[in-house]
Amino acid sequence: MARIVDRDAKRQKILEAASACFAREGYDSTSMEAVAAAAGISKGSLYDYFKNKEDLFFGVFEWFQQLIMVSAMERMGDYKDARERIMAFADASIGALLEHLALYPVSLEVWAAAAKPATRDRFSDAMKNLYASYRAELAGLIREAQAEGAIRQDIDVEATAGMLIGAVDNLALHYWLDRSFDPQAWCRAFLGSLFDGIGTDTRKAQ
Repeated sequence: MARIVDRDAKRQKILEAASACFAREGYDSTSMEAVAAAAGISKGSLYDYFKNKEDLFFGVFEWFQQLIMVSAMERMGDYKDARERIMAFADASIGALLEHLALYPVSLEVWAAAAKPATRDRFSDAMKNLYASYRAELAGLIREAQAEGAIRQDIDVEATAGMLIGAVDNLALHYWLDRSFDPQAWCRAFLGSLFDGIGTDTRKAQ
């Protein structure tokens, strides 16, 4: 009787092995043979799931971002106050990256892929869509805070969301370069100062 293969489980195993290889060795130095060996499968079996190394790396990128998003959502909790939800969103996003710090070089490799002519279109589009989804999520939280009267109505919501996403992303990079740096503490301090500036007078007085 033929053995039944759980393709989703096997694909997950391949992505986990590949992410560790890419994070450790980098995109250029990682071979399909090395990934197959790390996943405990044959090279031919690997090609049943991914047609080439670029396809595999793109799969790792999507898997890693989903991992971060799920981890962040689990950390956010249930906050009724919109400004607290914004703080939690930023805090959870950084926390999720720190939780999976060993895989952070994958993000740097994606930036490199977005700059290379051979892979630019695919990876730059993916990064554009990723940042757009994060901005939309945060913009929604800012508008909720405006509806609750906690943030002024005259601010540029899209610009504020974009700058906040950039700040969170940059804080993670700072920590990767300097482990004495506390990205969550800096983020909380920054958001506190930001809310002092864009918050309503009523909320500031609380």
